[in-house]
Amino acid sequence: MAGPDPAPSGGPNLNRLARGGALNLVGAAVAGVQGLALVFLIAHLYSQRVAGTFFAATSIFIILQAVSGLGTDAGLLRWVPRHLALGDRIAALRTVPVALFPVAATAVTAALVLALAAPWITGHIGADDPDQAVGMVRALALFLPLAGVHDALLAATRGYGSMRPTVLVDKILRQTLQVAGVIVAAVLTDDATWLALAWAAPYLPCFLIAALWYLKISRGRPGAEQTAAPSPNRGWRPLADEFWRFTAPRAFAQICQTAFQRADIVLVAALSSPREAAVYTAATRFIVISQLVTQAVQNVMQPAVSRLMALSDRVGAQRVFAVCASWNLTLAWPVHLSIAVGAPVYVASFGDAYRGTGETVTVILAMAMLVATATGARDVMLLMAGRSGLSLVNQSTALGVNLVLNVLLIPPFGIAGAAMARACALLVRTLLALVQVRRILGMSPASTGLFWAGGAALLSFGAVPLTVRLAAGTSPAALASGLVPGAILYFVLLWVGRERLSLTAFASLLPGRRGGAPGPAGAIPPVTDITSARSVHAHGN
Repeated sequence: MAGPDPAPSGGPNLNRLARGGALNLVGAAVAGVQGLALVFLIAHLYSQRVAGTFFAATSIFIILQAVSGLGTDAGLLRWVPRHLALGDRIAALRTVPVALFPVAATAVTAALVLALAAPWITGHIGADDPDQAVGMVRALALFLPLAGVHDALLAATRGYGSMRPTVLVDKILRQTLQVAGVIVAAVLTDDATWLALAWAAPYLPCFLIAALWYLKISRGRPGAEQTAAPSPNRGWRPLADEFWRFTAPRAFAQICQTAFQRADIVLVAALSSPREAAVYTAATRFIVISQLVTQAVQNVMQPAVSRLMALSDRVGAQRVFAVCASWNLTLAWPVHLSIAVGAPVYVASFGDAYRGTGETVTVILAMAMLVATATGARDVMLLMAGRSGLSLVNQSTALGVNLVLNVLLIPPFGIAGAAMARACALLVRTLLALVQVRRILGMSPASTGLFWAGGAALLSFGAVPLTVRLAAGTSPAALASGLVPGAILYFVLLWVGRERLSLTAFASLLPGRRGGAPGPAGAIPPVTDITSARSVHAHGN
């Protein structure tokens, strides 16, 4: 059953979300292009076995990065906006070091373990040159502590309501430096250790910039410089207790989530071969674009939902949930449908050796991602409502399904089996969270805007290009002949349905329209201070 539709004109709070979302989308677009470029370059500049070993090693790095993060991104995005909304700015300031010190300690420990275990790890992912592979893993270990603290600092800036550091530092600068570094490494040397260094070294300047930016934002907040002692129940220990009671389950959930996204690459390398791992990585790389789009929407959604939950404004939280779900589908479905229809062209772009089974993998996961991206940011709603335990159950269940099915399906079916395992696990995780949000919070991502966007995408990027493919074949020219008119049709349909989709909120991006038009009754105004927040809450009830 469809949930409440968003206010037609968006309201000032949706204007704010639109501005933040637009900035994040720019970052997501740049990061998506850079991510594809990185895989494309490695696929063409290095052998498949070197590429597969590199992808497996960096997957291990990213899993350990999630372990080191201890779920503090969700904790910071829940507690910092909450403290600010309730006027406790000292508590917001103190929450950040409460998160950072354990992250730094865990990241250093994980880096030492990774460096010491490098020979054992490389022996299990089928590396051709053990010495280079060990050097690759140890080079990654050197930068692991910086990566862990870098992520936590950027989460803190988002908690203060600023999206620019994440977009400019992580989405644009880091990824640009990684692509440039890979090109330089390939030109200067054949040693794969330098490939790993080129990929990991950008975390150093990005960490420094993130630290300086956080200090500027936190000290620049009105009232952040106050030194008055907090009330007795807001000291360091109570803050740490409430932060880690919420965040501890999220730490395990985030580990499961990252392992879910990366473990299959490692398992393909171990159970099949590094060559197959390279093909699988290339065939599934499009998922990162969808994840970046989802993160772009979630990054502005999380602090907004946290503030609304703190003020017990469930109607406002439902509205944000439904609107962001329709925006997410609007952006993600064209990617997945285009990739599914154009799978032969997409996979062939990495080289002829990547064709064949890679096309099957792409289609299987593109179809699964349609379901996952149609149901909104379910996990965000659970987390911002304080249900981090349920998030852990969902993520660990999905990871368990993924690992078991990978072990069972990779030996007989290769990377197609890995794709089937991941698709099944993805559907399990999606349906669990969807049911929980509906039954526990009484909220749903469904709205007329969601259905309009889904129908428009299916027609424009499914039916139109598929018809052209059946008539003209699978060449790049045939794919373009289907996608170009499909894209034009899609924009027309989005314009017709702009009120249903709350796209009118993006009018605030136009010159002279920053404030946006006043919304109808029930629209959510931005929370600027504790007095206005309580006033909104009182009138809303």
